[in-house]
Amino acid sequence: MTSIRDNELDARREQGPKALVGLSQLALDHMEQGVCVYDAGNRIVLVNQRYLSLFNMSAEIVRVGTSYRDVLAHSVALGNIPAGEVDALYAARLARIAAGQPFRTQQTLASGLVMALELKPLPGGGWMTICDDVSRLARLEAELRVQTERSQHALANMAHGLIMYDADSRVVVCNERFLNLYNLDPEIVKPGVSHCTVIEHWMSRGNLPGMPGEEFHDTRLEDVRTRKEKTLLVMRYDGRMVQVVSRFLPDGGWVTVHEDVTERLQYEEMLRHQNFMLDAALENMAHGLAFYDSEMRLRVCNTTYRKIYRLSPEEAKPGTHLGELIERSMANGAFSSEYSPRHLLEAASARIADRNSSPIRRRMSNGTTISVRYCALAEGGFVATYEDITEREHAVEQLSEQYRRFDAALNNMSQGLCMLDSSLRVMVCNRRYIEMYGLSPELVKPGVSMREIMEHSCELGIHPNTTAARLYADYVERLREGEHTLHRYLGDGRIIKLNHKRMEHGGWVVTYEDVTERHKAQARVAHMARHDSLTDLPNRTLFREKMGEGLNQVAIAGGAMAVLCFDLDNFKTVNDRLGHAAGDRLLRWVAARLQENVGEHDTVARLGGDEFAVLQRGPQPQSAERLARRLVEIIGHPPPLENQSIHVGVSVGIAIAPDHGLDADELMKCADLALYQAKAKGRGAYQLFEPKMEEEARSRHALEHDLRGALEAREFHLAFQPQVRLDTTELTGFEALLRWKHPSRGLVPPAEFIPIAEENGLIVPIGEWVLRTACATAATWPDLTVAVNLSPVQFRSRGLVTMVTSALAEAGLPPHRLELEVTETALLDDSEATIEILHQLRALGVRVSLDDFGVGYSSLSYLRKFPFDRIKIDRSFVGTLGESPESVAIVRTIASLGSVLGVETTAEGVETIEQLDFVRECGCTAVQGYYFGKPCPAAEVGRMIETLSAVRRVA
Repeated sequence: MTSIRDNELDARREQGPKALVGLSQLALDHMEQGVCVYDAGNRIVLVNQRYLSLFNMSAEIVRVGTSYRDVLAHSVALGNIPAGEVDALYAARLARIAAGQPFRTQQTLASGLVMALELKPLPGGGWMTICDDVSRLARLEAELRVQTERSQHALANMAHGLIMYDADSRVVVCNERFLNLYNLDPEIVKPGVSHCTVIEHWMSRGNLPGMPGEEFHDTRLEDVRTRKEKTLLVMRYDGRMVQVVSRFLPDGGWVTVHEDVTERLQYEEMLRHQNFMLDAALENMAHGLAFYDSEMRLRVCNTTYRKIYRLSPEEAKPGTHLGELIERSMANGAFSSEYSPRHLLEAASARIADRNSSPIRRRMSNGTTISVRYCALAEGGFVATYEDITEREHAVEQLSEQYRRFDAALNNMSQGLCMLDSSLRVMVCNRRYIEMYGLSPELVKPGVSMREIMEHSCELGIHPNTTAARLYADYVERLREGEHTLHRYLGDGRIIKLNHKRMEHGGWVVTYEDVTERHKAQARVAHMARHDSLTDLPNRTLFREKMGEGLNQVAIAGGAMAVLCFDLDNFKTVNDRLGHAAGDRLLRWVAARLQENVGEHDTVARLGGDEFAVLQRGPQPQSAERLARRLVEIIGHPPPLENQSIHVGVSVGIAIAPDHGLDADELMKCADLALYQAKAKGRGAYQLFEPKMEEEARSRHALEHDLRGALEAREFHLAFQPQVRLDTTELTGFEALLRWKHPSRGLVPPAEFIPIAEENGLIVPIGEWVLRTACATAATWPDLTVAVNLSPVQFRSRGLVTMVTSALAEAGLPPHRLELEVTETALLDDSEATIEILHQLRALGVRVSLDDFGVGYSSLSYLRKFPFDRIKIDRSFVGTLGESPESVAIVRTIASLGSVLGVETTAEGVETIEQLDFVRECGCTAVQGYYFGKPCPAAEVGRMIETLSAVRRVA
């Protein structure tokens, strides 16, 4: 029996330390700091969860028994420590631990968090590291800087009286509030008068310092001599009390601030007492920790916790309920609340039940702020941590006080002022100078060079159309000329007048005056008459004047001048889709890009709408072509508008003087003709004027005239090209192709008349004729489809769906036998509206294919937005299969894409057996081209069907 009892006793003895270790581990796991303890062999004996989460470490790697070297290797793999530094770091830290030296350090993790690490040797051998996330302090300091800037702005317009004296005790400046406060005469108290004179006049008005005037004067001068900062209370002539605060300046002078505090004296006294209490509390900060069981009864707590809540060891003994602790703490005056202890307990219970571990800020009676967290435990109970964050708030207050003292030295000058030494480094500057240029107060401090300030201001965009290097070089050159005045034209439109005066011992005093309104008033009327109101570029009137001046210079002095006319491509689409406000922003963006890329003496103008023009001197046409290439590239990649990508470009026409004339009207006509030719090339291009363009323009005009009567004169007809399925060589249908046989010109290629028809809108009635004729013709065939091309212009006109419905009904053609081919250009113009129309056509039962895929923008988003029945690979890729590896890759990719999406792919332009075999091998499902048949009139379609059917039977 004795043996059994001994065994039970031993088991309990072993269970006790294990339970204590488990309890310690549980408490550590819920601390806000990370803790890791190593033995004398540098292997982990204890580590908490917070340590792992702070460094994003794996518990499978960093655990009891892991060596410190392996911990560092894991941290390197996570990117927290550079691999090249780990050996030196390991050796240095262990050397300091071995020497018994505790130390602190900081480490920035790959996540951007900043960790504070404290490494301590342990008395019994081994050592430990304690880690804390100090990133929040950095954020608090950043927030403080914003608050301080706001405070400075408020103090600059303070309602307090202020007077400043120089080192000779003479008035430098005083504000109106100071004079009014004491009923003083501004003709007596003004810059230059002595301190003694001010005191005599001040007392003559009935103001009382509490001592004889001579003694008061001598006392103030003694304070100045000893630089003793002082706060006084004086009685005004009417019995009201005024507080006088003096601050001494580095140059020997001092500033006094006067505030009527009659009603606030008692309140200020109370505040000073509270602040004294707070300062005393801030000297001893620590963390509190308490562990509660599932019944919310205290199991263990540390001394800091008891000190925070003013609890004695007897009041905070294990087993005490949390509700009782709250009541005792409030009764002891640790903190007060608008809520009762019961409400606080219920709130804590709710957070624990919801496993809400976010911090609660608790303001204590002694002025400290405690961050409280409740962390629920899986096995029941919870851990509460109490972090004293008062020191951080105290640091914020100290930083704010430094800014307030600095602001006391500033005056009420309306001008900016900056003193530079002989090396052009700032000795002193006022806030008005910093505000005037919108500079960072963190950068513009004594010692910063004017070169650095100019680099900063250029980064802010204050000085447009120049660089910091050019600005600084020009500034130094002007200073060599001696004292001078210059004007700066800032990016926001303001004009600053700078006046430079030499200082006796070297360096400069520079004053800055905003003369914007003065200059604007003089220039506003003339400017508005000669500039565009939206972009502020020269308008057509000023442009013609500049052109006349340039042409005169070319005629007299020789050389050359280029006129570049710009027209935005797809601008109407931007206006229609996103609204005129977005269109205006695009025009302003284009104007800015033009101005950025032209020379200093070139002229950029907005002629109206989306038309711009540039006058450029220099070697021509090389300079103009180089500028045009650059602008076509830049403007072709505009920023998003209204959070939507836009597709615009620019076409450029170029005319050169004197090669193309010295008359302004003639030169503009040549540039316009070149611009038209650039648009005809496919937009997003530039074109230099050539004499043949005049003849082409006349010819085009005649062709457009003939085109207007072609439909009525029945000069159009359709040709049909067969489409064949590859795997069975089965004829599936025909594509209807528009042909124009002119009575005198003969056959006019579609590439010549289709763009003209799209430009003048004739494509809408012509396209309707094509659709109705194709449907009527196909209705006479066996069960074959007919494919009809739709122009982007047809999508912009109303009634497309109604017209298709009418054509099908009129011909009696089933909808599934009609296939409508859409180019990427139609989708590009207004993809959302176009895709909505396509969905309506699909609802009719009509098939829809994407034509000429691979050219243009080729956005895969179109395939996601609308399930096309077919993708047609452009003939340009099929025709170059034997010459271009890129073409081979494109055909393979499109065919694979079609296979994945379950969409048919038709290769256009197949003319040889080799091309046929290749597109079949790539996975294309259908072909179209001369190999199976050239386009034929409607009357020959029947014979074409018989021929291809015979070929299929033979095959």
